Amino acid sequence: MAQKIYLSTYKLSVFEERTEVLLSKFNANEDFFDFFNLFMEDIYTNVKKTHSYQDQTVLHLTLDEPVTADKDKRIFYGYLSSGVGGDKYKVRTEGERATTFESNPEKHITFRNLFFYLQLPRDKNYGYLIIQKKRDLGAKGLIQKALNQFLKDKAYLKFSATINNLLNGRVFDRMMSEGSLKNIDFIKKTIPSTIDELYSKGLKKERGTLTTSVSAPSLGKYWKDLVKELYRRDYKKESLIELEGIDSLDEVEFELELNGKKKTFHVFAKSRTQPDVEISNDLELVDGEPTIASLVNVSESLITDMLTLKPNVSSN
Repeated sequence: MAQKIYLSTYKLSVFEERTEVLLSKFNANEDFFDFFNLFMEDIYTNVKKTHSYQDQTVLHLTLDEPVTADKDKRIFYGYLSSGVGGDKYKVRTEGERATTFESNPEKHITFRNLFFYLQLPRDKNYGYLIIQKKRDLGAKGLIQKALNQFLKDKAYLKFSATINNLLNGRVFDRMMSEGSLKNIDFIKKTIPSTIDELYSKGLKKERGTLTTSVSAPSLGKYWKDLVKELYRRDYKKESLIELEGIDSLDEVEFELELNGKKKTFHVFAKSRTQPDVEISNDLELVDGEPTIASLVNVSESLITDMLTLKPNVSSN
């Protein structure tokens, strides 16, 4: 069975204190493209070491070879080398019981290459970052931590970088048209004081979460059309989700399933939705591995798709 290949799509922003800056005029008249190029040169020379957000696993980031940087197109692409340390493991030839190699968790690190593509449009305050998804490597958080440390090392003390999920529109469209809608949660961040108030119109606002769920093996067209319309709207940071003049909600979450894979979508905080896209069928393979040219072509196509989807202000 052929290996499935996923790319994850993100929004890269830089803030001066709390203000998002134009990347091509980063730090007054500097261009963040040039700064990121220095960052790439630095991780090619030095192995960066940090811990994962989840379990304090030791993670490493470097480059085995320099990346491609094209300032005219304002893009970077290549392979990041991401490593995980601290585990003891054995390497065996498939079908054999004999151990070829046994690691020392104090000395050995497992490194895997991850394709990445970054576009930094001129006169915009965010760039499009695409990273190949591989289990347990935590590349998004690793890059963000390493980039922020490099900002500090270079005395850009007022600046910080953030990398947030940015869902590609084709994932939603395909799962909505070909998949099943399994569940919808209508969420209010206020609760009734008593059970009587739950069923009355005089709901007092107390802090808490009230969730009304609708679920079935496959919800019908009405429900699909409803969540599709809600999801397509733009929401401001403090706005509520208006539900057909009936109620105002803080969030609507719904689950779609296609070919056994489930994904939860968030109407308001869209960036909470996991941003992976399977692109296996779009790639050219040589010796079982995707060519870098085909990965670049697919990445450019994904960015074209994302240009039609405005980044949500919520962060992950």
